[in-house]
Amino acid sequence: MSGKLYGVGVGPGDPELLTLKARRILERVPVLAVPVSQRGEESLALGVVQAFVRPNQEILSLFMPMSRDRSYLERCWEAAARELLGKLREGRDVAFLTLGDASLYSTYSYLMEIIQGLDPSIPIETVPGITSFSAAAARLNLPLAKGDEALAIIPALEDPEALEGLIPLFPNLVLMKVARRYDEIVRVLTRAGVVRTSVLATRCGQKGETFSWDLEAGMGQRHDYLSLIIVKGRGKRQ
Repeated sequence: MSGKLYGVGVGPGDPELLTLKARRILERVPVLAVPVSQRGEESLALGVVQAFVRPNQEILSLFMPMSRDRSYLERCWEAAARELLGKLREGRDVAFLTLGDASLYSTYSYLMEIIQGLDPSIPIETVPGITSFSAAAARLNLPLAKGDEALAIIPALEDPEALEGLIPLFPNLVLMKVARRYDEIVRVLTRAGVVRTSVLATRCGQKGETFSWDLEAGMGQRHDYLSLIIVKGRGKRQ
């Protein structure tokens, strides 16, 4: 009988934001699988749950590089999925840990789909986690959306100019993975008149957490990969 795969969202970084269900699974499974973008590096997701790791638990590091080469990524995803499948076919349950929520922009989604294709008999359960933008909004006492307002979640825009068409449509936006195009994004927000009602959150829930309402002051600087911007397009800064 095969083991069960759990995709576990461990939240943005604060161990106290780990769900009770996630902790129960982590304390039970024999194998914890963690993504690393460079071989030999420490996993951020594993660091969140380190206090709950048992001495006899196996830690399986899976190489999941940060690359824009889709064919290379797909080869790495399949290699990682086959490593997971090997553990599962030994009859061992495995929890794949991912920052934030397991269903939102997580490499877990690719692994899950590959495993489902390779062996549909493998039982899989996805455990949700608190997202970085939910945690950031809570830290700031800032509503993400009120009443019947719309909210758009937008990752790593290749063309930040496209924001100009979205800002009038959505009173609330979350811009994720903004580091690479930060200056371009801020220029668009400035032209749209919403830069003063937008806030930059960096490493929310982790060591080095910062928030800034002065986005223009951050132009020309290098920003952490774990950065996002919450845009309140219509209305006042909370």
